[in-house]
Amino acid sequence: MEKNAPLPDIPDLLYPTADKREALNRRRIELSDKFPCTYLNDLMTDTLASMICRRNPQNVQKLFREMCTDTDVINYRLDALEDVINNPKLSPALHNAAKRLLETEEKNRGGNGSPDSFTALGDRIEMLDSYIACMEELDRLSEELGKCIRSEAFVSFFEIIKGRCDSEDFAQMKRDITELKDAFSKKIRSVTVAINFNAEMRPVSAGIVNFSDKPAGEKPNVFDRLFYKTSAFSDTVVSGKLRSGLPNEDGYLSEADKALFDALEKLTSSYMRRLESALKAYDRLSFSRLSMLSDQLEIYDGIAKIADSCTARGLKMCRPEFTDKPRTAEIINLFDPCFYFKAAAADSEAKGDELVVRNSLSMDENGRFFVLTGANNGGKTTFVRGVGLCFLMAQTGFYVPAESCKISLCDFIFTHFPKEEETGINASRFTTEIKDIRIISDLITENSLLLMNESIQSTTPKECAEIASELVRIFCIIGVRGIFATHITELAAACESISADPDCRSVPVSIVAAVDENSGKRLYRIDRGMPMKQSYARDIFDSFGISIERVRKRAQRS
Repeated sequence: MEKNAPLPDIPDLLYPTADKREALNRRRIELSDKFPCTYLNDLMTDTLASMICRRNPQNVQKLFREMCTDTDVINYRLDALEDVINNPKLSPALHNAAKRLLETEEKNRGGNGSPDSFTALGDRIEMLDSYIACMEELDRLSEELGKCIRSEAFVSFFEIIKGRCDSEDFAQMKRDITELKDAFSKKIRSVTVAINFNAEMRPVSAGIVNFSDKPAGEKPNVFDRLFYKTSAFSDTVVSGKLRSGLPNEDGYLSEADKALFDALEKLTSSYMRRLESALKAYDRLSFSRLSMLSDQLEIYDGIAKIADSCTARGLKMCRPEFTDKPRTAEIINLFDPCFYFKAAAADSEAKGDELVVRNSLSMDENGRFFVLTGANNGGKTTFVRGVGLCFLMAQTGFYVPAESCKISLCDFIFTHFPKEEETGINASRFTTEIKDIRIISDLITENSLLLMNESIQSTTPKECAEIASELVRIFCIIGVRGIFATHITELAAACESISADPDCRSVPVSIVAAVDENSGKRLYRIDRGMPMKQSYARDIFDSFGISIERVRKRAQRS
């Protein structure tokens, strides 16, 4: 490395290389421009982002928009996350260091140029001293954690810290600051000027003979000092008005005064030379991406805290694994993290399945597209959202809400979740729905994930069943993985004929949100099977206290 050249900057904790970062930045822009990114709203990613990163949730959303398919980037992030999880000292120490280093940088920017007073000089010395102490603390932390740090991101970070601490710039800056601190502790506040007189008491020469760290005072009468040898006044007392290094009211600075202040400048110039040397070294050692470090650490902290919270409540999050076997997924004990936080807030004591019922899902040659039916309020939407978030979090490089997760990457998550108020027979709504699905069918590939929730509900029941069946056939021919949560029970019956289609590349399977058939209690388990004979909508109707008998009695009273 060239002598006195700037050293490497803080590594990016989210991207292993600048090229990878730029590639994902281009991908994020391209997806936003060309694809329907409805998954961001349908999967409630804003809620999840806020849970991860309360201060800057937009930083998490930015990652969710990448839909990363680069396993190098994904595993780079997962390794860094595990260092944060496994080393509790790591993140707090780095947050503290980033804060102190940012404060140092702010003070440096605010003090550009040479200090104009000993106070300003002291501030700059304190700034550099704080930087040195912070860097040395980080170097000691690296030694303490040692081989416990395994991720490329944090190994690179501490290598850069060590490289800076071992550099000649750092050593020179430490020497300069040590000298400055020593000299500053004895700073000049006054000087003693000796004046030589001739026999007629006229001054013939003068010069600085001493300096002091105490300011000189003033004495009211010149004769007290000149003629009374018994005077008790201190040597630092000034007789008469002090001379100024500035021009007088006529704009004139006498040659004698100029000479005096030139002599004084020589006493203090060594301070400035050492400070300028230290500042030059600091400029070569300073970081340019400190705020990025804090923001990225906050993301890892958020995921780690969510994982800890889930563990405390009997639920497990795990590191996802990725397989080259195409269009597959094996997810055990999956749950929806958004629903988990809502349930945990409502019940502070419940744990495990008492808090959130978990489900498993396999996508392979025995079933890649699932038609999900079941009772109202039976957990269908929560399950679909949980699957989508599991894929999204895995491909973002986060732990996932499951006990184990092994998936092949999807190139995009397509969602179609009509709003509740938009369901029911409505011609214009139906037209919009079909347009939306047409866009999906044009863009979707065999490597995509498709999640549909109560789609095709805006025309007659017979037409809904026919159109929905045809759409499932289309998506199974394309070969996508997907789930279609619906009340169209006829769709489940069509799975057998669709799977018999010679062009079918994703076997459709019927799954059901289970209900206790005797009590109608929702069990929130998702199992393979055919739809129930009823949707148990009646118990919801009855739960609101609507009955003919009540209305009759009220009519009779009136």
